[in-house]
Amino acid sequence: MTPPPNERAGRALDVERELDDLVAPYEPSSGPPLRRYALWLGRVFAGAVLALLAVAAIVYILHTHLMQAQTAPAPKKPVTVRIIPAS
Repeated sequence: MTPPPNERAGRALDVERELDDLVAPYEPSSGPPLRRYALWLGRVFAGAVLALLAVAAIVYILHTHLMQAQTAPAPKKPVTVRIIPAS
């Protein structure tokens, strides 16, 4: 039998209080503003660099495959395709 919702919420709050006692309480605005801004800016910069690297890899792969297709030798014998009309 499951306990009523208010008892489950009480247990969750107890666990949250115990966790706050064990480690510092979570405060998203902790730390100096300049440090928070620098961390945010660093994450944005790292994301932009990774995105550019992904684009460069895709362009390189497409370029090499297209160049191989353009420089491929012509087929030795042309292929004849016969289209048979439906009766």
